[in-house]
Amino acid sequence: MPTINTPGSAHVAPAPNSGFQWLAYADDNKLKKALQDAFFIIQNNIRGMRPCNKCFKALPGGKSFDDVWDDAAVFVSFDPQGKGGTFGATLGKDITITAFSLRMGRWTTAATLVHELAHVNGAPGTDRQAESTLACCGLSALRDPNIIGEADTDSDSRLA
Repeated sequence: MPTINTPGSAHVAPAPNSGFQWLAYADDNKLKKALQDAFFIIQNNIRGMRPCNKCFKALPGGKSFDDVWDDAAVFVSFDPQGKGGTFGATLGKDITITAFSLRMGRWTTAATLVHELAHVNGAPGTDRQAESTLACCGLSALRDPNIIGEADTDSDSRLA
């Protein structure tokens, strides 16, 4: 499964980009608990789901959800911004989850992670492919048809 960026992980996270930060979760961070709960939801409710794996295989990266989820080289970091409607971002295999998303709770955080993992698997930031994966992955109630990611024009990475 992805690795949570903690002070002891020695992960070199991306520099701030497009208003997002990739910070380590402090060991005593209450928001880290929401992230751990979201990991539990994904590991126990979504991983292994055939429709979710099929949906992810159709993305440009061609990997199943399980393949992306099982990649320990994917790091999940913390972004302290609490601006409503700002959930997370992805650069390569680095995901950041905002304080806003974490405060919304474990289910919103799980949905944000699935969305961002779709970007790790090649979903562009210019359409609704990443958000559409929520319907395939048992998170239909959290899918927002208005969410479109924003492509980082400096690289092929995705910000959403």
